[in-house]
Amino acid sequence: MIRSQQIKRPQIRLHISKTVRRQALIPMHAAAARKLALIVGYQAMALINRDLVRAFTPCEEEAERRLTTFRNAQQVKQ
Repeated sequence: MIRSQQIKRPQIRLHISKTVRRQALIPMHAAAARKLALIVGYQAMALINRDLVRAFTPCEEEAERRLTTFRNAQQVKQ
């Protein structure tokens, strides 16, 4: 029989602070987890809304200028 060779395990040392250890032991209640998920969702929607506003604001401003010009022209005709 072939003897199995023992593999030396690497020695890894990690430092984990007491605060992190305590937080890992505290279970998150379902309601708190849901609130956290909502907050993350709202933050994502805020970023999407900001991008939409940037894209459409110039179009809305141009439409408002044209509408104002049209209304002024209609008033002059009357």
